[in-house]
Amino acid sequence: MSQNSLRILQVVSSSATSGAERHALHLAKYLSEQGHHVEVICPESGFFADHIQELGVRAYPRQMRKYGYLQTIAFMRRMMREQKVDVVHTHLTRATYLGFLAGQMTKTPVVASVHVANHDNIYRLMARGRNRLIAVSSFVRGVLHGRGVPDRFIDVVYNGTDFHDFAPGDKTAVYSELQIPAERRLVGLVGRVCREKGQLLAVEAMPKLLSAHPEAHMMFVGRIEPEFEQELQEAIDDHGVRNRITLTGNRADVAQLIDACEFTAMPSQMETFGLAAIEAMARSRPVVASRVGGLTEVVLHEETGLLIDRTPEALAGAMNTMLDSPIRRQEMGDSGRRLVEEKFTMRQMISGLQGVYRKALAHSG
Repeated sequence: MSQNSLRILQVVSSSATSGAERHALHLAKYLSEQGHHVEVICPESGFFADHIQELGVRAYPRQMRKYGYLQTIAFMRRMMREQKVDVVHTHLTRATYLGFLAGQMTKTPVVASVHVANHDNIYRLMARGRNRLIAVSSFVRGVLHGRGVPDRFIDVVYNGTDFHDFAPGDKTAVYSELQIPAERRLVGLVGRVCREKGQLLAVEAMPKLLSAHPEAHMMFVGRIEPEFEQELQEAIDDHGVRNRITLTGNRADVAQLIDACEFTAMPSQMETFGLAAIEAMARSRPVVASRVGGLTEVVLHEETGLLIDRTPEALAGAMNTMLDSPIRRQEMGDSGRRLVEEKFTMRQMISGLQGVYRKALAHSG
C-alpha cells in the first residue's frame, strides 16, 4: 500500500439489484484499483454477496437483523480496531446505523452515501465530528438539509458510469436473440421493473405511441419485482400491447441493449439521481424522463433529452417527438455523451469520493 492509500470498510445493508448496490460494487472495484485497501460487510446472500467475490475484494457476509444486528456491530468494532480502518463508508439506512454505532465506539470517521430521499433520523445523528454525508444529487442535499442536517456535513458527489468505454453493441444480434422483428424501432426502459419506475405509465402510453408509430417496440430491462408482475402483465393485456413489449429480466450486457434502442425513457415517480439516464447518455442515447427529483440535474431539457409531466399523453408525445426527429435525436444523444464525459465518469466519482474521505480524515472533530 502506498503512503496515500486508505484502509476503507464499506458497509452495504441490502442485496437487492438496484442502483445503491451496483454503486457500492463499482466503488469496491475502482477504489481497489486506485491502491486503497477495501473490505466489505454485506448481507449473507443476494445480488451484492454473489458479485463482490468476483471482484477479488474481501467480503464479510453478516446478519444485519434482530440478534445478528448486535453481533455485526461487535464484529465491526473489533475489525475496525484490529485492522486500523481509516474510514467507514456506508450505503443505505441499516448500514448507516451499523457504521455510526461502530464508528462512535472506535472514533473512526463514517461517510454515508445517501442514495434515496430518506427521512430517517440517522442522517441527522450522523452529522457530527468527522462524519460526512454524501448526497448523490443536489436534490438529495436539499432533502437532507430540510431534515435538519447542516450543509457543512454534506458533499454532493454524482454517480459515475463506465458505459462510454464499452465497444459498440450489435443491434442485429440483440433483435435476433429477443425475437424482435427487424422493422421495429426499439425504446428502452432500464431499471427495476416496479411501480415506482413507471413501466405501467409506459404501457398506458404505448397505444398512443403506436397510433403515430406502428413500428414502435418497448423493452423493459431489469428484474421484475414479484409483487408487481401480475399487475404489469394484466396492464399489458388490457392495453393490447402484448406483442410490442419485451421483458428481458436482469442482464449483464445493458450497454449493448441500449445500443439497440433509438432512445430510452425514465417515466419514474421519483429518482434521486438517475443512473440509468447517464448510462443511456454514455451510449449517445437521449432520454425521455419525468421532471422529478435529481433527474432534472442529469437530463437537460431539449439538450440531452426531454423532461415531461407524468401522464400517458406527455410520455407518448415525447416519444413520438424522438421517433419523428432522427437528426434532433442524434444531436441530443451526442450532447448527452459529452455531458457524461464532463461530469459523470467513474474517474470523476472516485476523485470526488476520495476528496470526501480526505476531508473526514483532516477534520479535527
